[in-house]
Amino acid sequence: MRRLIARLPFVRPDQAAKRGADQTSWLRQIFLSRKGRRALISGVTGCIALSLWGASAYLTPAFYHLTASQGVALSELHITGRNYTAHEHILAAVDAPYGTPLLSLDVNDIQSQLQQLGWVKYARVSRQFPDALTINLVERRPMALLQMTGGHRLIDQHGDIIFTADSADFAHLPVVAGDGAASHAAAILDALKTEPELYADVWAIHRISDRRWNVHLRTGLEVKLPEMDAALAWSKLAVLDRDTQIMKRDLSMIDLRIPGQLIVQPNLPLAKKGRKT
Repeated sequence: MRRLIARLPFVRPDQAAKRGADQTSWLRQIFLSRKGRRALISGVTGCIALSLWGASAYLTPAFYHLTASQGVALSELHITGRNYTAHEHILAAVDAPYGTPLLSLDVNDIQSQLQQLGWVKYARVSRQFPDALTINLVERRPMALLQMTGGHRLIDQHGDIIFTADSADFAHLPVVAGDGAASHAAAILDALKTEPELYADVWAIHRISDRRWNVHLRTGLEVKLPEMDAALAWSKLAVLDRDTQIMKRDLSMIDLRIPGQLIVQPNLPLAKKGRKT
């Protein structure tokens, strides 16, 4: 049997001494350079911070000041997921100027403050050593304008009011009204969106007796949907419109409440007043 022997390369004593001197010089440059010292201290501080994570309540301001003086201080704020939340509101929730010791920040408290902002559904806050704070936001999705006494309020996909939003900025969204409209709006809007050509003309939907919907189009036409199978009735109307162009006729109302029947009401002109004789 042949034996395989791995041999290390031969190094002469003078070469070994030269390599040792080169390595010593390289390490000396790291320790003497400002960046090297800062990186080393930041790394060590980070390790210490992780080991003391559970005992953060017992750390003293002096310790925080020491870590900040060595570079473990807030200098960058990374924010993802922000579309509607105002930047100044995020800064107010963080409530920490640049230069604040990173270890002194209460990420749980910052997360709680962020989640109290009107647009924020969920927030996740974490430290990124040595000098950054990362904020990941999940914002609420605007869905419609809820008609209320005194004006319109923006609601999200769950029907909850987004109090910090200006409804004027979302005038392109449909208006929902009636008892139970907010909590049931998502389902009916999803059904209406299945027919994009018809949905493009929808400007308002009215919930009747918290049971069914009337759809108001921009042309002034009103479509009365049934309580059951509203999505199916809407789809049948779209098929009929593609075949007959019924939506372009001079109608004021289309009633789909009775299965298998379609009732229309023409758009009658207003009677004119007679002239005095």
